[in-house]
Amino acid sequence: MTWTDTSRSPAASPAEEQRLGLAVRTELRLNTGRVTTTLIACAAALAWAALSSDQFAGVLTLWAALAWYRYGRADTVEREELRASLGLSRADRVRGRVVLVLAEQAAVVTTVAASAVLSVRLGRETAGGAAPLTISGDPSGPQLWIVLAGALFSAISLLVTGMVVGGDCTTRRPGRGLAVLSILTYFIVGLLLMIPLLLMSIVLAIDPLDGTLGTPVTVGLLSATILALLVGLRAAVRRWIRELDSDSEAVTR
Repeated sequence: MTWTDTSRSPAASPAEEQRLGLAVRTELRLNTGRVTTTLIACAAALAWAALSSDQFAGVLTLWAALAWYRYGRADTVEREELRASLGLSRADRVRGRVVLVLAEQAAVVTTVAASAVLSVRLGRETAGGAAPLTISGDPSGPQLWIVLAGALFSAISLLVTGMVVGGDCTTRRPGRGLAVLSILTYFIVGLLLMIPLLLMSIVLAIDPLDGTLGTPVTVGLLSATILALLVGLRAAVRRWIRELDSDSEAVTR
C-alpha cells in the first residue's frame, strides 16, 4: 500500500512514487542502526526458539510498539536539513517514516509467528502471541490457527498504538512521555481484545482458541479488524500531513 495523499487524484503519479521511494531509502539510511538492532533482536528470538522456547519472542512486540517513538527521537534539525537538500518535504518524511515503521513491525510480528512454528516443529508447546497476551497450545493440536491468532493480536495492538502516538512522533520530536503512552496503549488494546474472546466463550460455549470453530472465526474477525485499521491509519497519515501543511510551527525541534 502506497502512503501518498490521494485526496486530489485517484492514483499516485510516477513522480510521487519516486519521492516515496527516495523518502523510504533516506529514512532507512538515517536509521540504519535502529533497523539493524531490530533485525539482530529478531534473529536472537528465532535462535532462542530453536534452542529453548518461543515464550520470549513476544517481548519483541514491546520493542515494536516503541518504533514510532524511537524513530521520532532520532530526528534533529541536521537531519531535516539533509532531507530538504534531497528535495524531500516534511510530508515526504512522514510517508517514508510510516513505511519504515510498518515494515519493522511486520518483521517483528513475522518473527513471533515463525518462532511459534519453529517451537512446534521441534515438538515443544508454543506460546504464540505477544506481550501481554500468551496463546498457548499443545504440539499435537491444530497449531496454525493458534499461531495466526497470536500474530493478528500483535498486529492489531501495534496498529492502534501507531494511530494513537504516530502523529505526535512524526510531526515533531516526541518527548519521553510518548514512550510511556506507547507501551500503555499497547497493553490496554491487548487486554481489550480479550473481552470479545471471553464473551464468545461464554455465549457460544466454545473456546475461541481451540482450533476448531472458535479459532477460524476469531482469525477472520481479527483479519477484518486489521484491514479496517489500515484504512484508518492511512486516513490518519493524511491528517498528520495536513497538520504539517497548516501549522508552520510543527517542525522538528
